[in-house]
Amino acid sequence: MSDDKSTITSLPRSNTTNMTSLEQWAKHKKVLGIAAILALCLINFLELQSSLEPSATSSSDNNDEGGGERRSLLTPPPQPQSIDANLDALANTVNELEEMMTADLSDRDSGMNSTSRPQLVDNAAVIVDEHNHPLSDHLISINDNPRRSDASLFWHIPKSGGTTAKSLYRCMGKTLTIRLGIDPRFNHHESDELVVFQPWENEDWKTVNVDTTLAGGIVRAGEMGLVTSGKVDDLMIFTMDPNTAVKHLFDEQHKGRMLALFRNPVERVVSKFYYLQHASWEPGYNPSWVDLPLLEYAKLPSEDDNFMVRKLVGKKYWENVDVKDLQAAKELVTNSVVVGIMSEAEESFKRFNVALGMDEKVERNRACMHDFFGDVDESKNSNEHQKVKPDTPEWNLLAEKNKFDMALYAHVERLFEEQHEIIHSYGKTPLADNAPRAEATAIQRDVAVSAPVNVQPAKFWWVADRQDPESFKSHLADVGAPFGNRSTETPFFWHVPKAGGTAIQNLYWCMGMTLANEVGGNRRFDVVRHMLVEFQPWKDRGNMAKVINVDVTTHNGIINAKNLGFLAHDNQPKTDFLSTSQFHYASMMLYSVNHKARMFALFRHPVQRAVSKFHYLSKATWEPTYDEHWASMTLEEWAASDWGESNWMVHQLVGKDSKTPVDMEDLEAAKEILGTKFVVGLMDKFDESVSRFNRLLGVDESDPKNQQCIEDFTSTDKAGAGTDAKKKNLSNRNIHEEAEEGSPAWISLTSVNFLDVMLYQFIEHQFEEQRVLFD
Repeated sequence: MSDDKSTITSLPRSNTTNMTSLEQWAKHKKVLGIAAILALCLINFLELQSSLEPSATSSSDNNDEGGGERRSLLTPPPQPQSIDANLDALANTVNELEEMMTADLSDRDSGMNSTSRPQLVDNAAVIVDEHNHPLSDHLISINDNPRRSDASLFWHIPKSGGTTAKSLYRCMGKTLTIRLGIDPRFNHHESDELVVFQPWENEDWKTVNVDTTLAGGIVRAGEMGLVTSGKVDDLMIFTMDPNTAVKHLFDEQHKGRMLALFRNPVERVVSKFYYLQHASWEPGYNPSWVDLPLLEYAKLPSEDDNFMVRKLVGKKYWENVDVKDLQAAKELVTNSVVVGIMSEAEESFKRFNVALGMDEKVERNRACMHDFFGDVDESKNSNEHQKVKPDTPEWNLLAEKNKFDMALYAHVERLFEEQHEIIHSYGKTPLADNAPRAEATAIQRDVAVSAPVNVQPAKFWWVADRQDPESFKSHLADVGAPFGNRSTETPFFWHVPKAGGTAIQNLYWCMGMTLANEVGGNRRFDVVRHMLVEFQPWKDRGNMAKVINVDVTTHNGIINAKNLGFLAHDNQPKTDFLSTSQFHYASMMLYSVNHKARMFALFRHPVQRAVSKFHYLSKATWEPTYDEHWASMTLEEWAASDWGESNWMVHQLVGKDSKTPVDMEDLEAAKEILGTKFVVGLMDKFDESVSRFNRLLGVDESDPKNQQCIEDFTSTDKAGAGTDAKKKNLSNRNIHEEAEEGSPAWISLTSVNFLDVMLYQFIEHQFEEQRVLFD
């Protein structure tokens, strides 16, 4: 059954005042408030159909296959009419409606169990138990330290990594409640007493003779005292029905720690559709779907519509969910659920381990994590299928049908960033069973409120700098300060993509330097991960390049490096320089006022850089940002399509995400950062740039080995022949058609990257001005 169209709207801002007035009346006359809200929804019905309820026909107007959450830097933001692009607006609309609707809407479905519906407590929608107590009272607060005796509840959202979670924690030796526990082969399924047993002699893990997957088994487990009896140690409960599980298995004296791994709702539904096309062993297997196009499936009513919100508030699949249900689900998840997201699976399970008191330094646990996440190319329980791209009719239709789940998922993504500091402040070991929770709660709440936001691995990291505009600058050495004091600074090479960064790294590897970039964190290299070490990843090939065993090119990698103490103390391997595109996040996380970043970077004209990236990503099938549509486009077509990146350098320097516009004020801020903190180099003056970088890095150019590396990697034959130009420095070169200055493609790309072009002109000027530093 589709969602009730009267329960969520996309009202114009001009209607807010009217709604507020109605809200005031509704405080005194509930019926008037309900009638007024429904009337406004009816008046805006036609607008809703176009903005929130696109038909299959209208959805085809947005069939732009170039967008997406993981688009390349050359891909523009999604079209403004798409569901993804309007997700934040949808969430804002939902929040406005939540504030307006202070009177509870009466049940529209007779016979509905009111105790399973969200109720108003202190003007907030919460989920309650049969005694009208908030359901969150049955769960351990996200702010509370774990205890060794805590029972944990893992919400297995179908096609969202739940099978991986079961396998991982079996590997670690937890006692799991899964369907296997009532398998008649083990003769415990009819027992009225709890039986903990090891199902397979050669596998060291246990299960219990209950099945907590669905409601019937959950009620039976509750009656048997699965949690309240205290008979089962190291218990981890898996369920697909969290509302029933929390109500029947836990109470205010026996609370549970709830965890869940979330996935984008559209991707989850698509994965389930393709899985059930061939999974004949599953109860939901449907052979009629084998030849059914995804778009036709998306048009069908489904019990999966808004599955997450529905399951959290305890509604059946035929019951409508509404804004109050969304708010109730958000409240429960915010207060009581350790959230993970599939796109950050390894980081998510690391957090789960902390919350569960699973010490990854224990050999068994460490080996299990390595088995599941050590090989970056391996995926467990992988369901390979055709992907659906955002802004296609299929995506838009499924997103609309799951609009409440989409809003909840957006909330979960924000929580994932916010919970990082809380989870990792729990400590290395859980509390003893008799330790008071109240004291731990106070500590954690203080951490959650007062911890600087720059320590979160956030997709919204730029917000940190807006709150404290000068904080990251204090981590950067002034460009005019003397070079070379490695006790108080470490060089930081800002790797601008397609601007010679790979050549710079290869040059200094040739000289025998030790770098921190993405290589050291690659799990294909068998090296210790619990401490910082230097190693030679390609020694078996005769390549003596050295790296530190961290990855500083991603937020999670930077967090891991920080947790290992990278750049934080003296007794660690020497790092000659760090190389990453993550300017703001790395400088905030890894450097400090006492150990600063010595910034240097190589720059290229923004139009040339964009053209190079276009040609590269039109054929680099191994890259996650590869776009097959670009392969058939000419440069002029691509430039005119406005699919290129927009002012990447300014965005990065001022800390704004790619969807947020930048302006002249941002340009001036970027100039100020470059002018005061960076030694700048130019790709078209590679030799002189390298000479300056050598001075900054303390390279002895009289050393024969260094001389040979410089000769090999710079653009002029030092022997004077002049014919062996542009050799190894362009070994990573992407040979392609160039855009001629003044051509239509050049003009289009200049317009799109106008601020970056102006910044590049400033960089050229700075290059000349900084010559005095090296003369």
